[in-house]
Amino acid sequence: MHDLQDKLSSLIKPGTTGGKVFYGAVFFIIGMMFVCLGFWKTLLVLALTALGVLIGSADTLGKAVAKVVDRIIPPKNQKVVYTSEDMEKVKNATRTRQPTAAQYETAPKADPLEQENKA
Repeated sequence: MHDLQDKLSSLIKPGTTGGKVFYGAVFFIIGMMFVCLGFWKTLLVLALTALGVLIGSADTLGKAVAKVVDRIIPPKNQKVVYTSEDMEKVKNATRTRQPTAAQYETAPKADPLEQENKA
């Protein structure tokens, strides 16, 4: 099963000849749907197809319906719990954004006289 999936994914990988043909065909079909059905009907067909894929990818029908409902109407008053790993990720992200003292010192300083001459 995994061997077949690997073959298919390598066949339709973007940038390959198979990928060009596959994505060209997919977008051709979508374009023809726009021409034949119109904008709103095409969007309805695509939305229902995405819903079917979402429901079909779940283990059970109950989980699938709950997943769709939770995405459309998120639960209220749900307490958000952050793990220590999440907090570390946030700390690391903020550390990389804050410039260090060395970066401030190496930045070229603007000369007010030069700015007046340019203006």
